[in-house]
Amino acid sequence: MGEFSQFALVPEQGVTPEKGQLDPEMQKRIEEMAARLDVRDPAAVQGFGARAQKEMSTFSNLALEQMLREDVRPLGGVMQTLAEQIRSCSFGAEAKGWIRRLFGGAASLAEVRAAYEKAEPKIHACADEMTDRRVALMRDSALLDRLYERNEELYRELCSLIVVGEEAIRQARAGGQDAQTVARLERRVQDIRVTQTASTQLAAQIRLVQQSDEQTCARLQAALEVTIPLWKSQMAAALGLARATDSMRMQRQVSAQARKGIREGAKELAAQRGAFADAAGKSDRELAQQTAHDLLTELEQIEQSLKAQEKARQGRGEAAAP
Repeated sequence: MGEFSQFALVPEQGVTPEKGQLDPEMQKRIEEMAARLDVRDPAAVQGFGARAQKEMSTFSNLALEQMLREDVRPLGGVMQTLAEQIRSCSFGAEAKGWIRRLFGGAASLAEVRAAYEKAEPKIHACADEMTDRRVALMRDSALLDRLYERNEELYRELCSLIVVGEEAIRQARAGGQDAQTVARLERRVQDIRVTQTASTQLAAQIRLVQQSDEQTCARLQAALEVTIPLWKSQMAAALGLARATDSMRMQRQVSAQARKGIREGAKELAAQRGAFADAAGKSDRELAQQTAHDLLTELEQIEQSLKAQEKARQGRGEAAAP
């Protein structure tokens, strides 16, 4: 960074140390460097600190180009799309459509699967975009770190130039230099102070951009590692519940058909036994009636058993529901 970067000046941003605050050896080096500056030569005075100022200008251009390359597109679009797709498969009480029917136990597996297959590609696209944005922000933050370090080195050199310039002004006055010569040197030192202020402001701006990037990365990471996996686990639960609902519906239909067949069969048997008894005579009629009664009793027990099994299956289905 030049001869002035050899000084071990590490001041706080915005604060330039006075010569008297430095150790005696450093003060001696500053006096020697100030004495080498020919304050009577306008070109020498104008060249004092010119290299550092030029490097500051180049550095500012690099920092500006980097910030212009920053992806400043708001995250609102991709975040809103993600929220809408998750809301379309939401388990909240405000859910509409098939989700409301799902709470009522009427959503079929096909409906749940269709809702998932509609939302999944859009959520996957959101995840890809957020991953790309996060990687780009992390890469830009690393580059900004390097720019900040370079700016910090330049700031220390500018501090050294200001301390040497102040000493050169003191020596010029003590040596009886004319007012114009001293004023020219003072203006030059003031210009270096302005450059130092620009360096301080740029350092603050770099840190501000990095802080914003870090917050954005945190939001993206939360969406990628928390929100989307949670949505997938909820959809897995919804698919399982819908599958169980379909199975219970089918079992109810089978049970209803079985009960209907048993009742119709019992009526038919009773009618046949009655007709047989009429044809066989009184004694045979009593025997047939007893036989029919026994058959009806047995069929009724079978029907009650089927009802108990159906009730048990419904209890297990309700316990499995989230």
